[in-house]
Amino acid sequence: MAAMDEPERENESRPGPVPLPDRARKAAAARASSMRAIGTLGTVGLTFVVAIVIGVALGLWLDRLTGWSPLFFIVFFLLGLAAGITNVYRAMSRLPK
Repeated sequence: MAAMDEPERENESRPGPVPLPDRARKAAAARASSMRAIGTLGTVGLTFVVAIVIGVALGLWLDRLTGWSPLFFIVFFLLGLAAGITNVYRAMSRLPK
């Protein structure tokens, strides 16, 4: 029986979480919000570049495969650019105002 009482005593001796003052809570929430925005912006930049790189790579590969040199490169570059712009627009619309 004494062994079962031990964990309860340990929990009683631990202090609970210290409540934050209102100003500190607001500052923490603002910091978290800005970190989320920075993470989103970093992701947006990366997806923009990756969409263009995938389009260019696919275009170059199809150009080599078919022998129609600039055609597929230009088409898939423009498609990658459009996909990148669409990704940026979607991510910016999700950001808090």
